[in-house]
Amino acid sequence: MNRRRAPSAARKKPARKKPIRSKPAKPKKSAKRPARKNAPVKGGAHKKAARRTAARRTAAKRTPKKRVTRSTEASGRAQNRRRPATKTARAKKTDKSWRERLTGARQGFGGWAVRYGANLRRAGRATVGLMALAALLWVGHQTLGYARSAKAFAIREIHIEGNRQLEDIDVRRAARLQIGSNIFEISAEEARNYLLQHPWIDDAKVVRRLPGRVRIQVVERKPVALVALDQLYLVSEEGAVFKRLGVDDPVDLPMITGIASERFYDDLDYRTEVLLGSMALLQDYEGAGLAEKEPVSEIHFDGANGIELFVGSDGMNVRLGNGQHRQKLRRLRRVLERLVREKTRPSYVYLDNVRSPERVTVRLP
Repeated sequence: MNRRRAPSAARKKPARKKPIRSKPAKPKKSAKRPARKNAPVKGGAHKKAARRTAARRTAAKRTPKKRVTRSTEASGRAQNRRRPATKTARAKKTDKSWRERLTGARQGFGGWAVRYGANLRRAGRATVGLMALAALLWVGHQTLGYARSAKAFAIREIHIEGNRQLEDIDVRRAARLQIGSNIFEISAEEARNYLLQHPWIDDAKVVRRLPGRVRIQVVERKPVALVALDQLYLVSEEGAVFKRLGVDDPVDLPMITGIASERFYDDLDYRTEVLLGSMALLQDYEGAGLAEKEPVSEIHFDGANGIELFVGSDGMNVRLGNGQHRQKLRRLRRVLERLVREKTRPSYVYLDNVRSPERVTVRLP
């Protein structure tokens, strides 16, 4: 359907639009960089700026800052914030009597003692033990000092046993003990060590009996032979050279001769062979029953020819050679017994026949 138009006169003409005039664009100013601190200002304006800054600082120092309190009802945002907890006022200390304080202290100490009671007991025991040990050490030191200086512990008697070669005074000097000295001055172990340093003493035992008695038991070495080196030396039954022959030493002993002194000192095997071989030969000689009737006066080592003996009071020569000494000595005993029955005595007996060991050569006077 076509609507009816209004008359043209009644139509309103649209207002004529004014042309929009574009304003000329202003040139953009370039953004200035912020001034650096302590940067010099151009011109004479820097002095004014410095004065303003100084005045501003002076005013800030003089005027105290005001504390700004924010009210909780300022805005809705402040209402949503968490309110700070209100500080409770401290309770005032009430003055307690000394009885109440003492009761509280007892209760506190009782709980502490119950909690640490086991540790306290252990610490107390350890402390008591240390104090007791220190007291014992002090008492022992004082007692020992008194014992070493008291006249009641002076040595009044020294009893010596087992000495044959040595005199009693020699044993006392060797032990460094004397009548009148303090019994605690030298211990029993020290006296024994001093005695063992003596060449004649093989073993010793020292016993102290309070207040003033000392008992000494010694075991002397038994000399069985003399060895001829640069000088004469005593040889024990163990085959050890223990002492140079002195004035009071025994001399009626078998003498070992024919030994090279330098080799004896330097060569241990040679020294052992000579000494132990001589001791074994003397034991075999005694075992054959010849020691009492025909005592040995000399054992001579003749190098490759072996060993020869000089026995009896007249020095009868018995040549044994090398090896099988025990069998040869038994054969010698039978020969001498037969010659005794015939009432004759040989000047020498040779038992060193290598081809016929059972053959014996005898020279009669």
